[in-house]
Amino acid sequence: MLPDLEGTVHLSVEGGCGGTTFALQHARQVLSTGSHVIWVCNEIPDGNRFSQLYSNVAPSAVSRMHLIAIGDNLEQGIRSATGLLDVLNNIALVVVDDWTAKVGRVTTNSKNLISNLSESCKISATPLLIVSSAYEDANSGGWKARGNLEDFDVYFLHRSNVNSMIRELHIAGDVQEYILEDEGFTRRK
Repeated sequence: MLPDLEGTVHLSVEGGCGGTTFALQHARQVLSTGSHVIWVCNEIPDGNRFSQLYSNVAPSAVSRMHLIAIGDNLEQGIRSATGLLDVLNNIALVVVDDWTAKVGRVTTNSKNLISNLSESCKISATPLLIVSSAYEDANSGGWKARGNLEDFDVYFLHRSNVNSMIRELHIAGDVQEYILEDEGFTRRK
């Protein structure tokens, strides 16, 4: 079981560690309760991975996921998500997957768009999960999140140094270990 999401969370992920799976698993939990999810992404999640994660979810529940594939037009995706937040009152999660490029600095425009969406989510009391690639800081040797956003709780997801099959989720100094399987993340005992 993944930790509950509250408020605004920035999941900063080492490449290939399952950031999209983490978000899809949270969305699955929300959809199973009868609520709606807004999902903004550059491209639609991998169909095979989606099928694995949602194999036991009723099609009627999956239909409550409002998927907004935007290509490189983050502004249009954020505008669409904000519009849905304004007209639907049963949205229980907003996800923006891969909101930044994997390399380089985050543009001021992108940060402003995410901040505006965050404000809309706060007004509607809807959790917001944004996902981006992490990078290692050569000076400190630690992981850093792209964008340096204020008012976001930053979670880091990366491979364990001991066993590359184990994923470590770092939340405010706490480290939780997970195994990534076909059904998603399972907490390691």
